[in-house]
Amino acid sequence: MAEGPDPVVADLEQEVTCGICHDRYQEPKLLPCCHYYCKQCILTLSSRYRPNQPFPCPDCREPTLLPNNNPDRLPTAFFINRMKALHSRMEKAHGKLEATCEMCSGGKATAFCRQCVNFICEDCVKSHKRLRVFAGHAISTLDELKQGGVKELTFESPPPPKCEDHEELKKIFCFDCNKLICRDCIVIEHAGHNYEFVKKAAPATRKKLTEHLSPLKNLLPDLSTAVNQVKGTKQKIQAQKELTERQVNAKFQELHDILDRCKVRVLRESSALADSKMEKLTVQEKGLDLSLATAQSLIDFVERTLENASDEELITMQEQVVSRIDAEVVKRGKEAANPDPVEKDDFGVEVFVCEDLKKLCENNVIVYDGKVDPTKCTVEGDGAKNAEIDKPTCFSINTHQPQQFSSNTKVTLKSLVDESSQQLQAVPVRGGVYSVEYTPRVRGRHHLLISVDDQPIPGSPFSVFVKIPPTKLDKPVRVIRGIKNPQYMAFNSSEELIVTDWNCGILVFDKKGKQIRSIKSKHEFGLISGVAVDKEDNIYVCDSQKNCVYKLNKRGDLLKRFGTNGSGPKELNFPRGIAVAGDQVFVCDEQNHRVQVLTTELEQVKQIGSYGTGNEHFNRPEDVAVDNEQMVYVTDYNPIKNDL
Repeated sequence: MAEGPDPVVADLEQEVTCGICHDRYQEPKLLPCCHYYCKQCILTLSSRYRPNQPFPCPDCREPTLLPNNNPDRLPTAFFINRMKALHSRMEKAHGKLEATCEMCSGGKATAFCRQCVNFICEDCVKSHKRLRVFAGHAISTLDELKQGGVKELTFESPPPPKCEDHEELKKIFCFDCNKLICRDCIVIEHAGHNYEFVKKAAPATRKKLTEHLSPLKNLLPDLSTAVNQVKGTKQKIQAQKELTERQVNAKFQELHDILDRCKVRVLRESSALADSKMEKLTVQEKGLDLSLATAQSLIDFVERTLENASDEELITMQEQVVSRIDAEVVKRGKEAANPDPVEKDDFGVEVFVCEDLKKLCENNVIVYDGKVDPTKCTVEGDGAKNAEIDKPTCFSINTHQPQQFSSNTKVTLKSLVDESSQQLQAVPVRGGVYSVEYTPRVRGRHHLLISVDDQPIPGSPFSVFVKIPPTKLDKPVRVIRGIKNPQYMAFNSSEELIVTDWNCGILVFDKKGKQIRSIKSKHEFGLISGVAVDKEDNIYVCDSQKNCVYKLNKRGDLLKRFGTNGSGPKELNFPRGIAVAGDQVFVCDEQNHRVQVLTTELEQVKQIGSYGTGNEHFNRPEDVAVDNEQMVYVTDYNPIKNDL
């Protein structure tokens, strides 16, 4: 029975075959991505691109820029040359090539000396055994080589190269210049540089490469899982495609000729959708396969380097290899961290049955992919505008699409006021319309961010005013205590409550009734009474004791002051109520029986009214308010409604 090809020789044959020309490597060169090819193949590949334009590595597609368009500037793949030599010896050992003596005149070789690294003839075998210079040399016959395999043909690392300038062996590595040097180089060209003997530095380099290789190895299971998930999804989509085709054929079998056009269209669309998904998944699969192969290739390269490289060779290429490993860990780590397929296996065909078969064929057969498009959704209903505390509130989401929310479709409602977030259940109402219910817990103006599958729908966030229901207004919701002599109140745009107190000055509370600041300590107020707030949250207060009006900012810093005691222009006598409407301020000047109109900069505009009981006369006006139509309302000791 004929012997099959030796697997060791076959493996070596693959190792020494260029991936571009598919022939034995000729002057193999190492690319920055740690893949290697013949020098001429690299030159041919780069010539297809413009000068100084990167070309993609055939294995990993990594962009590569040829230094000065010269492949000689790339490092030599030294271990490939050694693999070629080893492969040649394996072929000789297995009889594929004639083994001739490499120590004498070239007679037929019968053995191999591991120390001389040469095939030798019978006479040279006798010389090895007789001469003292060959004492201790290990000699194996060709049959022993064939049985022992690669181990019998391994040879010691070559001696360090000689320095081109000093004819000394390069036994030292200069870290500053990243090159091998000799002893004389230390004194001349590399004086003061950071260097170390190769023998001493090599173990640390091997350890460093091994440590950098570990994270890349750890990514292999995740990359393999991602590839398997994509393949599994492709298989499901293919099965669903076949199932869909059978269902479509069964539905349209009874409709004969009138449905033929619709049948062709549906099959075409469903097939196109499946093919589109599979095309995307194929691209993802190829990318992940490439990532997996690239990572494995780099691991194999580094492991072979660690196993076969000499110390000088290893330390020379450490920087390139470490950089490549780190880059691969970062790049492939992102892919491994997101292994989900880019497409899902949820699509099908839905047919709406109706009496008019022609209309059925032309308008009511839809191929869908099982996903709701958030950009086409709209919100309907008052629940997206108004709500009440602790009361279930509803609104509807109209997808404007025939398909339903899948079981894993998420509808999220997030309040930007109290930062609450609810995962909501969408209940189908009719085709493409879903009812969503939520219960607000905090009153006030809310901005609701409504998302479908983590993507905000058009119009989101929606402004919703949450109010207290009328049924809750018959009893106090909250009591604020600790105010000694409260007078007037106002709200700012943040819905903070501002209260004036004759004893405590100005107090500010949040919506829960907690005091957040006091403004009395900043100013020597008298008896503070009326308070109002403008659109910029500036605070206007009346001081009934000091007969003036203060304008403060939100923090309570004094901006302006108006009035002194008296009855003339720009004078006040016991001011009480105050209101702000647009760019005007209305002040009840109680003891002067009039209303003073000021600008928001507290400049006097005019005076309204005087003492009396008729129209446009007052008797101790106390408070003032302005409605949306700019009608001014004044409370008076003798109540009169004044349209001013």
